[in-house]
Amino acid sequence: SVETDIGADSGMHTEEIETMIKALPEGYRTVFNLFSIDGYSHREIASMLGITESASRSQLAHARERLREMLYKRGWK
Repeated sequence: SVETDIGADSGMHTEEIETMIKALPEGYRTVFNLFSIDGYSHREIASMLGITESASRSQLAHARERLREMLYKRGWK
């Protein structure tokens, strides 16, 4: 879930989180949204996007890392 990926106790407003997600590169954002928000599995995402399951996992990992970097820059630890 987004709460797990971002941190439910981050104290951030929904708008701030949405802005950070929108700032992700398109591929990362798409996989992040499909997995974390819509609840699809990596197998389903791979099928929908025409990519491998490992590519889906990799893009999700990169998206999470970018979001962590954005959170850190905003002072969230």
